[in-house]
Amino acid sequence: MRNKKKLITRMAVWTAGLLAVAALAGGGALAALHLEERRWRDAQRREREQVVERSRRYLGEVAGRIRKLPVDPTLVGEIESRYFDEQARGAMHVWAMGTGGEFLFGVPREVFSRLNAIYDREVTPRLKEGVYLDRQTFLRSLVDRSEEIGPKDFAPELPEGGDAWRDWRFRGRDERTFVVSTPLKTEDGVALGSLYLKRSPGEREHYRPDGVLEGMGAAAGAVAMLAFLFLWVLLPTWVYVDARERGVRRAPLFAFLTVLSSLVGLVVYLIARPEDAKTLSCPGCGREVNGGAFCPHCGRDLSACFCPACRYPLKPDWVFCPSCRTEIKPPPSAAPEAAPAG
Repeated sequence: MRNKKKLITRMAVWTAGLLAVAALAGGGALAALHLEERRWRDAQRREREQVVERSRRYLGEVAGRIRKLPVDPTLVGEIESRYFDEQARGAMHVWAMGTGGEFLFGVPREVFSRLNAIYDREVTPRLKEGVYLDRQTFLRSLVDRSEEIGPKDFAPELPEGGDAWRDWRFRGRDERTFVVSTPLKTEDGVALGSLYLKRSPGEREHYRPDGVLEGMGAAAGAVAMLAFLFLWVLLPTWVYVDARERGVRRAPLFAFLTVLSSLVGLVVYLIARPEDAKTLSCPGCGREVNGGAFCPHCGRDLSACFCPACRYPLKPDWVFCPSCRTEIKPPPSAAPEAAPAG
């Protein structure tokens, strides 16, 4: 019994050590992945801030060259060249509105021509019906999604007719999209209108975790889970063996409680168990035995000295085992020898 207990104790200690190492390795891998993702997000945020700052500077340079209306076609052509240069890094739309809300110019031209046509045909006639949607708000909301909408989205006969622009305004919204603006003035400081730039990012770049760290975390997690399950089985086994060794009457109950609650059941058992372990000794020579059928020291028959079920020490006149209630049957008496003939 003691040898079994020692073996289980060693296995539990090694399993607990393996669990601790796996938990540390998995935690380290997860921490490294979290740090790497945080750095990536910080880099994305800094890049966006740089794009916004560049867009502000560019818009200020363009506004500084507009001192009268109509806008110089050469300048509009330069903005179109910049538009095509920036396409690889995301769509860029530039347009200007006058002080009275009139449209001055827009790049790219085909996008603004299409949106202005939809606004004039579908929205302007409904302004008298109480539908208020100025051209600037319409363009700013839909300029980067012009290919996805059509006149039917604003048809008045539809239940949502006239309000569909609000759905498009928030549908598929990307936090990386931004709009910057700057005023247009003459050399004398007279307001001409406002210049706008809306930048929409290209295809969204998603975070890709490091494959090595991810594999290490997954492997460490699997090892930790297996070690935990194995330790969960070893603890009630150790409790049962130790309880049997100390003569605890409810050894299976304590083992079952340990199966259900693991460390809680183990702590309860350690508090409730007897101080000293139950020792088996031979009634003939008094030396310690391991509960076998015969004493290894003097050879005495021990079948009637210990319970056959739980190996609890018995007294000669006991009929039941006080530990497990097993009925103690006396050994069959030897048959009398036959009397010699004659």
